[in-house]
Amino acid sequence: MSNLIIPNKNKHKYVVGIDFGHGETSAAICELEWDKDAGQRENNVLDLDMDRKARKKVIPSAICRVKGEIFIGDEAFEHMTDNEGIRVCFKQKPQSLNGEAELLMIDYMRAIYARIREAEDRLTDTNHIVYIARPSGWQDEVAKELYRQMAIKAGIPLSGLTSESRAAIFYARSPRVNFANEIAKGAIVFDLGSSTVDFTYLSDDDQPIDYGDDFGASIIDNIIYEKMILKSDEMKEFICTYPEYAGALKFKARKFKEDAYSRSDTSTTTDSFDLDQIIPSSEKAYDKYGDVHVKLKIQNLQELNSLIEEKEHYITKLRDTLLIFRHNKINGKIINGVFLTGGASRMNFIHSMIVDALNLPADKVKYDKDNPSLTISRGIALLGAADAVTYVLVNKLKESIPGFLTDEKLFKPLVEKLSSNISKAAWNVVESSCNNWIKYGKTTDRDELKKKVEEELKSFQRNRLNEVVNSTIQTFIKDESERIRKEMNKIISRYAPGQEITLTGKVSIGNQQAIADSLRDMTAVINGISAGMGDIIAEILWKALAAFLWGVFAIPYYILKAIFTSDESKRKDKAKAILEKKVEITSQVGGSICSNLRFNTTFKTQVTKALKDYFAALIDINLQKVIIPIE
Repeated sequence: MSNLIIPNKNKHKYVVGIDFGHGETSAAICELEWDKDAGQRENNVLDLDMDRKARKKVIPSAICRVKGEIFIGDEAFEHMTDNEGIRVCFKQKPQSLNGEAELLMIDYMRAIYARIREAEDRLTDTNHIVYIARPSGWQDEVAKELYRQMAIKAGIPLSGLTSESRAAIFYARSPRVNFANEIAKGAIVFDLGSSTVDFTYLSDDDQPIDYGDDFGASIIDNIIYEKMILKSDEMKEFICTYPEYAGALKFKARKFKEDAYSRSDTSTTTDSFDLDQIIPSSEKAYDKYGDVHVKLKIQNLQELNSLIEEKEHYITKLRDTLLIFRHNKINGKIINGVFLTGGASRMNFIHSMIVDALNLPADKVKYDKDNPSLTISRGIALLGAADAVTYVLVNKLKESIPGFLTDEKLFKPLVEKLSSNISKAAWNVVESSCNNWIKYGKTTDRDELKKKVEEELKSFQRNRLNEVVNSTIQTFIKDESERIRKEMNKIISRYAPGQEITLTGKVSIGNQQAIADSLRDMTAVINGISAGMGDIIAEILWKALAAFLWGVFAIPYYILKAIFTSDESKRKDKAKAILEKKVEITSQVGGSICSNLRFNTTFKTQVTKALKDYFAALIDINLQKVIIPIE
């Protein structure tokens, strides 16, 4: 992966989130409140001025290269025929680092970041990190990595990448929007941008599910451009002769669309412009086309909606894409609400289309009433701040695990429990062997009993000792995971308060599948410990038993032989001398095993490593369930 900037508590004070949209660009800044829990953080996110003179928070994604200089936003339209001309809506899925479109995007990223630095005096070269977003439809790992590299090549101190809709989800969870309850039960973020429509489904019990398609609102811009702006022969001739003006005219179409959909359904929308507004007087085209007048008008929004449906079936295709996501991607999961983001989400048919397609109450389809065009950049900044703090805390927790595991308060109880359980289980074998010999022995000779006990103990060591070790360590891990859980919850409380991990006899997050996965991981780790420890423990056990148990057999045994005593009674009487030693032998064997394990370097090293790996995995597994991933 590219050289991403690692969050540093002692160095970084701010997170900047940038939304390089296909149609428009915005950015926001959030302070890193390292030492505050989520409930204590102010979560202040500030929209940055992308056009300082005009005090604009959102600018069109437009660029014009002029003799080594780069002009962006509205300024680009002042130089549209200079040098390489103006480019709008140029963002696309990257294919390489050196393609024409990619190099243009890198220049644009560099210019946007320079503008942010100019607008924000508090930002220095080293006191901040940047997070950016991608369309949810960019699932290809190669494309994601290329996009990261493009930002880094543009000089951006990049710390992470996420999908636009996941950034919107995080913003929707914030108190400013109050959509957290819907997300907890299962909700969709519907992100309609200029180039794509993107969906993300999220609930407390599921990992985010992304889907997207190329049905962005620029399709409507193109329809207005082709059917309204270029409707006259003169305009068709003009653009055919001077194609470099297509971007500027499409931008006019976009502004007309935005104006129309910002009005009531029944309002008439009109606009007009002369071509001398976009053709410099020095250009050849000015004399012939400068006074050409273009007039745009719709009686109401129904007229515009009918036009886009007639020409591209746009509304139908958008609805079908949403239904594909519902039925094929999230498999009919419960949808408790939909959060709309992206400037195009304000178009009048969007809300009713979603309500109808998903059969939801109208009040369950919400959007950021402040400004949907700023939702993504705000979400990126907030998500980036949470990610940075979480990254540092998680690594600090993982670094503390070795010390936690070498603590004698942890290791001593494990050894004592293992010793006790192993000695008891081994004695059960001895006891079972004695009882079987009493009932089914062929002689009354104690050598026969000794041989039988020896065979059964060896069988126990080969086949059942690992089960005892497994069970003991598994119980121990469950108990000790409580300490890890408390530390994880400190992190989660910073990131997603209310979603802390609860303990229900196991480490649990309320998701049965996650519990099962976690236990499978636990079992694999324990099996690895047992497999490595089997020979060590078996040898220790055998030496202890030989020392104490065979010592009992070595004691001369005297018994008054009654004439009518049965062989079974004789065997019972002889075995009784051994069985009476239960407490003494299990105590001595357990003590011997305990002493040997505590000072056995191989055992301690292997158990410590396995537990370290397990607890690290446990941290990742559980935190991933509540953290929206940064890529």
